[in-house]
Amino acid sequence: MKLHFYGTGASEGFPSLFCQCENCASARKLGGKNIRTRASLGVDEELLIDFSQDTYGHCLYGGLDLTKIRHLLITHSHSDHFCPADIANILPPMAVTEEGRTLDVYGNAVVTERLDSIRRRFPEANGKLRLHQIRAFDCFRAGEHEITALRADHMETEESLLYVIRGGGKTLLYGQDSAMFPEDTWQALKDFRFDCVLLDCTSVDQPHHFQTHMSFEDNLSIKRRMEEEGLAGDGTIFIATHFVHTFAPFHDRLTKMFAPYGFVPAYDGMETEF
Repeated sequence: MKLHFYGTGASEGFPSLFCQCENCASARKLGGKNIRTRASLGVDEELLIDFSQDTYGHCLYGGLDLTKIRHLLITHSHSDHFCPADIANILPPMAVTEEGRTLDVYGNAVVTERLDSIRRRFPEANGKLRLHQIRAFDCFRAGEHEITALRADHMETEESLLYVIRGGGKTLLYGQDSAMFPEDTWQALKDFRFDCVLLDCTSVDQPHHFQTHMSFEDNLSIKRRMEEEGLAGDGTIFIATHFVHTFAPFHDRLTKMFAPYGFVPAYDGMETEF
């Protein structure tokens, strides 16, 4: 399974647009792996997880080729993960696409309803955009991948989702945006053994700063429990991502902080294959 991290920042990105804090000022000067756009992950080129406001930039500057993407998983409707107007650009007349070209989008009721309200305005869409409303603990197939949706602890107004993705004999846990996993999600995780675990680390070294996100302390707690319960082992790759600007998510700093604990900090453009 091949992963490409197109975006590894939180909702404001890094540096934040209008911010004059020391962290953002330094990130602008340093550039490189310290620049973090909004969250998006490519899996084996045909599958994309989340579609933020930065997706157009990912196509222009980050190597994302949406002509190869056939399946799109959306975790929840926050704008740093879901930009319905841009997704709808697959519909004619905004795009001329090959015969039979379809984008299958999977998400909760809020996600699918928002996209459907746009789709209904384009009767000539001819199946270019297929919507699949899913709920936590649904299992389905998306092209070459088997997907299990799990419950996140992130929003009170809608059911936010995590995803287990299996393909090529490998298993990935996409674990953002969420605080510590709900217990029914833990019970469902017991059906899997993971080759790679990707976790929300929004507030880095400030424990419990956000009620609906995790810190690295939380990531370590999840890693310990997964290892204790046999869900992960010595060969499991643990990756932290979705960093907020406030807590200095500079790549070199995070690498030094995480390495002793067996974690890798993601950065925009990072590729991992396992």
